[in-house]
Amino acid sequence: MELNTTLLRERFVIRDLDPHDATSAETLIAMSNRLVVPLRHPNGDVVETFIVRARVMHSAIRMAAQIIQTYQRSGPIMARQVPFNFKDGWDMTRTSHDEKYSDKPWICLYNNSKVVFSEGSYHPFLDVIEKCDSKNPGNYDGAVLIAEDTFKKMGRSVSISHNSNIGMVAHVNDEIGRCGLILRNPYKNTTFNFVAERKSSDFGVSPVQCLNVSAAFLEGIQISVRLGMNNELIAMGKANSNNSPEAFENISARKRLEEISTEINGFENMLDVRFRPERPDFAAIAKESAEFQHHLIESSELGIK
Repeated sequence: MELNTTLLRERFVIRDLDPHDATSAETLIAMSNRLVVPLRHPNGDVVETFIVRARVMHSAIRMAAQIIQTYQRSGPIMARQVPFNFKDGWDMTRTSHDEKYSDKPWICLYNNSKVVFSEGSYHPFLDVIEKCDSKNPGNYDGAVLIAEDTFKKMGRSVSISHNSNIGMVAHVNDEIGRCGLILRNPYKNTTFNFVAERKSSDFGVSPVQCLNVSAAFLEGIQISVRLGMNNELIAMGKANSNNSPEAFENISARKRLEEISTEINGFENMLDVRFRPERPDFAAIAKESAEFQHHLIESSELGIK
């Protein structure tokens, strides 16, 4: 199955305007990672489309991989006599490290603008945006204007601003997968890309593989940042090296990074994989994050803002 999709990191700011007093506007913020999952027939036609929203990027991507995998194995999802268990699919994406150290995770899946599965607490405004998007498919930016008009018809004057940036781009077919990903550490946001091509007749390239490895990289980067900052807290005596929350988190983080590295190495062994500019170095990211934490602590102690 061919896949072309983009993960958006979104932030909506909703201001409830009082026409009599502009200074009293109430402000709400809704944040989300959004990934469109079009499920295609071999002839290229879209059979079903799901929208995945989640608090964490790698969670959204892994859930998308679960949806694609069950579609490839058993066909269209929503028309099945025995419904697909989205809860089991979500649980498959969760690791013990996620369960312990991911802050308030949530997931929400939409089909035809309706919620088909959700877990955790997310902002209800996201449901409004998906309903508005369904009124004018193919023009997601227009959903904000439709939402403003919808609130106006309900007697509420609101202003909605929408900011987004790309967390992942994926273009995958049976011969080649191209993925671009955000790389965030405390010093900078940059990007890297990988291209995966078939190198034998035994193994083709699949969207499920490419999405799961993309999720592995994003999770590994996130964990490496936390690992480095915790390491420096311990090194500077701000946390106990044996029984502090930071020490226990780092034990779990190192184990999870080993699992992630094994997954990525298996992907590289199966396919011909090339990186630009280079493959992210988790150890280097942790070191940079430790340096950032060191400067942060020193500046705080010196009273520098």
